Amino acid sequence: MKLGISSLQGLSDWQQMYSQLPTHSQSPFFSPGYYQAYQAVDQGEVECFWAYQDKHNYFIYPYIKKSINALGYNLGDEYFDISGAYGYNGPLGVATDDAVTKCFNEQLCQHLHQSKVVTEFVRYCPITENRRFHTYTRQIDVLDNVYVTLENGLDWIWNESLGRRVRTAVRKGESYNLRSAFFWGEAITTEELMCFYNIYTSTMDRNSADGFYYFDFEFFAGMRKYMGKMLLLAITYLGDVAITSELVILEGSNSFGFLGGTLSEYYSYKANTFQRWELLKYLSSIGIKKYSMGGGATRGDSIYDYKMSFAKGCENPFFIGTKVHIPDVYEEIRIQWAAKYPKAAEKHSAKLQGYRIIG
Repeated sequence: MKLGISSLQGLSDWQQMYSQLPTHSQSPFFSPGYYQAYQAVDQGEVECFWAYQDKHNYFIYPYIKKSINALGYNLGDEYFDISGAYGYNGPLGVATDDAVTKCFNEQLCQHLHQSKVVTEFVRYCPITENRRFHTYTRQIDVLDNVYVTLENGLDWIWNESLGRRVRTAVRKGESYNLRSAFFWGEAITTEELMCFYNIYTSTMDRNSADGFYYFDFEFFAGMRKYMGKMLLLAITYLGDVAITSELVILEGSNSFGFLGGTLSEYYSYKANTFQRWELLKYLSSIGIKKYSMGGGATRGDSIYDYKMSFAKGCENPFFIGTKVHIPDVYEEIRIQWAAKYPKAAEKHSAKLQGYRIIG
């Protein structure tokens, strides 16, 4: 089995294996283009560990490697941790031979340990179910993902997948003559992207969102530049006024609602629900089979209930994965964390990489 490490300066192997994935396994969260855009958000070092046996057995695993010492811990040597870019991550690939999967995980563990990676945190993709390729982590069922199945046709979606309140909201949106438009990749103008950005930011303000979710415009401009046709922008208008918007990323037969928002003064128009139905129709027309909406902030909350109103009966758990590769160093980090930042350590003690919270 051939092994390698790709960076954003030399990503041809990563790109080639990503492009070879079967359509049902493709997800832009694992693409080089997404990580190129994400550089504007996270200044860690992007790596993609990959293994190739043959066209039936290969894996890619992109992640961001960050210094732990830079947080102010005195560890005697330079240590790191890894996690993926925002969204879903972990290994992705094709496997028909369990021995190859086992060998991949052994080599990956060895590489991370030798690279002085102390902890590893993963958010597995519930659509590609890639957690099956990652055999050494502790995998925890933390939330429920919601996705809409599109391959049964629009009549089935309308009658069997959508709840009554969704159909009512769509009809209400139609009565206001709402109009949804869709824009692709590099053809998205700066004005259109800024329109999305302003709506999204105003939504984060209204919800008093954590600072992490305030992405700079540069990130979205990078997505437009590096992701091409993997990026779709939906904007819904009332007359000439853009009132709701969503970024969708898609590849193969899968699509993922990424980020979006609605202007508060237009809530009564049910534009978000109207737009989602228009989006489902559009995605179906271009051959997409699954539209993932994510989940709630907590299990069973109102956000989750709203998303389930588009996908009655959907069952699709979301797992995270954790691994401590160097336990003694990890324990020392936690001791120093508790001594330096006792309030943060007490509040976030259950988080694997909570030591990154130092405020």
